Amino acid sequence: MSVTLRRFDPSRDDPTALRALHERALRDAGTDPGDVPGTEDLGRVPGTYLDGGEFLVGYEGDDLVAMGGFRPVADLPAGGHEGFDDGVDPERAVELFRIAVAPGAQGRGLGSRVLAELESRAAAADYDRVVLTTAARQRAGLALYRSRAYEEVGRLRDGGYELVRFRKRLGESGGRESR
Repeated sequence: MSVTLRRFDPSRDDPTALRALHERALRDAGTDPGDVPGTEDLGRVPGTYLDGGEFLVGYEGDDLVAMGGFRPVADLPAGGHEGFDDGVDPERAVELFRIAVAPGAQGRGLGSRVLAELESRAAAADYDRVVLTTAARQRAGLALYRSRAYEEVGRLRDGGYELVRFRKRLGESGGRESR
């Protein structure tokens, strides 16, 4: 069965399913969902992401199997983009959030597909840089970002987790790395 990737629609999509996918993906990567602060955004996707940003959902039949979104860096709370300041204009950058693929759907290129579509939509909206933070223990995520030419720009500790910060310059052709 194929996966349909589309923009989150508050009249069709259930925030409870977003939270469930987020938690399953975290557990599968060895992270306790209770250790991840600030997940209220999954219950407020329209106001958090759709006004100036983007949030995509991927369905296989009726099952939510992938998701991810971005928000303009300029719209993040003060300090929300620390570590990305070197060469990143907050007015021209987006930060990726909540990229997740259901454990049973991993290994089929869905994460790469979500990421490519988010990059394309960010570039189409005139953003030229993408930044993100992920846990070092999320090996599949690290491999995905590196495979798509994201540059590691720093590491930090938050609670018991080592976090890795990445950035990427978007090219004129919808998200490809410019040289």
